[in-house]
Amino acid sequence: MNPQTRKRQNLTAVYAALLQLMSQKPLSRISITELCQHAQVSRTYFYRNFANFDQIILAYQKQTILQYLRQLPRQSKVKLQVLMTQYFTLMQQMAATNALLIKNEKTQIFIQSFEAVFALLIKQDRIIGSSNTALCQPYYTAYFSGAVINMLVHWQQNGMVETPAYLAQQVTRFTLRDNESRS
Repeated sequence: MNPQTRKRQNLTAVYAALLQLMSQKPLSRISITELCQHAQVSRTYFYRNFANFDQIILAYQKQTILQYLRQLPRQSKVKLQVLMTQYFTLMQQMAATNALLIKNEKTQIFIQSFEAVFALLIKQDRIIGSSNTALCQPYYTAYFSGAVINMLVHWQQNGMVETPAYLAQQVTRFTLRDNESRS
């Protein structure tokens, strides 16, 4: 097994064990030893790769979003609405996990992972219109990420009634309106 595959498997095992333990008790009552035993990894592995539980969640979230986005159309650039539809579809599939993380007040990790991936897509110029819009402005990714995650949390808490495509349409509409007001 190559090192990258092993690394992904270990991260998945630690993340799954953390979620299982979080479903049984508050995060503050979970010990590193208990987590490592459940994940069947050593404490050395934990300390070599993570400083705290948040880093596990963040690493897993980023990995999952990036893997999912690899399913985007193979064209060099993607419309924001397509990208956001994909993102909300993924989040809909992860609803149970997201609910657990929201319950444990980990929404900041959603923002960090979304912001990291979104900034990467902008840097790679993968989003249609990203080179000539506010997306490249300082602090815009932080603003945009917070807004998207706030929508995600409200959508989740309201039962995810609307479709991912509807939410993507709203994000795109709000983004275009925001860009027009800057002109």
